[in-house]
Amino acid sequence: MLLTFAVLLMCACPTLAREDMQSDAELFAAQKAMDAGDFAQSLKLFKQAAADGKAAALEHVAMIYLEGGNGVEKNYAAAMEWAQKAADAGKGRGNLYLGQIWMNGWGVTADLEKALACFKKADAAGDMKAGRYVGLIAEQRGDDATAAQWFRKAAEAGDITSQYALGRAYETGGGVPQDDAEAMAWYRKSASRGDIIASDGIVGMAGLYEKGAGVPRDLDKAIALYRQAADLGNAAASKALARLGQ
Repeated sequence: MLLTFAVLLMCACPTLAREDMQSDAELFAAQKAMDAGDFAQSLKLFKQAAADGKAAALEHVAMIYLEGGNGVEKNYAAAMEWAQKAADAGKGRGNLYLGQIWMNGWGVTADLEKALACFKKADAAGDMKAGRYVGLIAEQRGDDATAAQWFRKAAEAGDITSQYALGRAYETGGGVPQDDAEAMAWYRKSASRGDIIASDGIVGMAGLYEKGAGVPRDLDKAIALYRQAADLGNAAASKALARLGQ
């Protein structure tokens, strides 16, 4: 089972802890600029915060270079440099970004072994999203059982995309006993936030209602869920609606 949902490879953007934002005016201003979509100003402010010795700023600089947009060009070399600084400062998200760079070959020759090492360091540092990527590499290598174990770890830590991945594993029997009830339970958790990242979970729920797998078949409910996900921008949901003549 190879997961193809788009959000799986999206960068995991760090969000400063509420206490950090409230207690540090410099970090607060940088985060506020980022939230407003002014990446150029946010980059400038986070770099200043990093120069002032605030390690929390390092991973944000890396992320801005990795993502680009709104006045900042993508710069994978700079992203790697700042991600390494964050990793050296003990920030798990720094290792997560390094893993993404190696995994996807962003400015480097793709190297899954280096990516895996970085993701495992991120996991050891407590980054809840790291298990998602360890699981994905295991899945790409055909080891569904190991993939499911890592998806579960990240899912139980609260990673929405891993919750979807674990639900999909239960639906297909990929590395775990096939169990539609468990699939629905994890899809519901994944869908609960109701945004574009959660929309894959909504589609998963819709598919089970459409098939009557683990739940009574309810085409109306399936269509309503597909429509909810499509309204959030989920392409798979839009295709399902077209298939159903909606």
